[in-house]
Amino acid sequence: MQNTGITSEQSSAVVSASTVEMYPEQSVFPIVHGTSGRIEAAVIPLHAPHLSDLVYTPEDCPAGDGTIRLLEALLRSQGAPSDLAALPWVESSYYVGDYSRVGAAGPWQFMSGTARHFQMNMTDEIDERYSWTASTRTASNYLLYLKNLFDDWHLALAAYNCGEGAMQRALSNATRKEYGLIELPGETDAFVPRYSAALQAVRQLEREEPELSVILVPPGLDLRILAAESNIDPEMLAESNRGFLKEVTPVGQRNWEVVVPTSRASLAFQVAWSIRRDRYVVKSGDSWTSVGSATGIPVSDLMEVNNSSMPLPGNYMLLPESGRVPVNSNAAVSAGFFQYTVRSGDSLGGIGALVGVSSREVALWNDLSASAVIYPGQKLLLRGTPPEGSGSVAIVRASSQVTHVVQAGDSMWALAEEYGISVEQIMELNDKDSAALSIGENLIIKPE
Repeated sequence: MQNTGITSEQSSAVVSASTVEMYPEQSVFPIVHGTSGRIEAAVIPLHAPHLSDLVYTPEDCPAGDGTIRLLEALLRSQGAPSDLAALPWVESSYYVGDYSRVGAAGPWQFMSGTARHFQMNMTDEIDERYSWTASTRTASNYLLYLKNLFDDWHLALAAYNCGEGAMQRALSNATRKEYGLIELPGETDAFVPRYSAALQAVRQLEREEPELSVILVPPGLDLRILAAESNIDPEMLAESNRGFLKEVTPVGQRNWEVVVPTSRASLAFQVAWSIRRDRYVVKSGDSWTSVGSATGIPVSDLMEVNNSSMPLPGNYMLLPESGRVPVNSNAAVSAGFFQYTVRSGDSLGGIGALVGVSSREVALWNDLSASAVIYPGQKLLLRGTPPEGSGSVAIVRASSQVTHVVQAGDSMWALAEEYGISVEQIMELNDKDSAALSIGENLIIKPE
């Protein structure tokens, strides 16, 4: 390792993946190559992959070998079967920025409430549902919990889809408590064969040398500078680390994991701990164009923030705030939200009243705490009838609304069929993480 002024403590954060150890109180690990991790925990048996209503073949796999190898290593590092790396194919088609119409996000499709339950970070700077490392680790821990609870991987996978409460009720009503012999929602019945078909296809993929690694970096690091100083494609670095909504690791006391190409991992780690984290150091031969290309920042934006004056070599160049649309905003707009600009004197409760919802719902929509301080000029996402001064108004609204009081014998699927809407819509409208119902519960229903 070159002498870069890195402390011995920092240096020890780069280790061979085969020697990585996990500590109960430390959820991060420094660098993971896509081939290693702990000894394989288990092999998940296939269950009727031929019954899958969707086709999964090795040729159609939407993820590169590097992504799957990385997921396998992350899963093994948690003591979970690497076979679970096939699950995001079913959940999100391996799209790290996926956002469902019910608000589930990321490759493992976590609802915001579930993510908070598992203490995933969700602020205006970071959303770990979109982090390959954090979301995979959280999903593996949850799936291991479900496996321990139901003592069967197929039941655990089904519970991941329909919720552990729904699974427990199904088992309590079953004579033989085996997957395939219990009554489950139709979507869940289809889920495990889909997963098995995807797993069968993943097992047939050709294996190559690991393409991706994970490094530990300090807080407040601008990933665009890391890309430029490590000769990493800035687009690749941003897309592989979408959890950092502003392309900067949040400031604070902790360090963060960043996915990088394996070929640049050692250099990127050294750079991350030795450079000025928020400004680019101009080098001899640099130009507006070369810096813009290396950082992924438009030349016009670089010139504007530096008053069109090219700094001399050795001096710092200021970088503008990232112009990349945060995953949450982009996904939420496509899901029917619109943007509202906070004005002086606004409060979450007052803004919610504009669209007929509570401050809690506004906070949930924007991944804020109910006590969060808002400020003029801040952009918030809302659903409903846009008031004057809001941004995009491309929303889909229902023509009527009813409230249903849950009765004995009701199920989410029966109600969806009765009212002509989907289960996902009912769950979204009522901020539910599972399809479980309680007698006397009031459900908001909006038929389309």
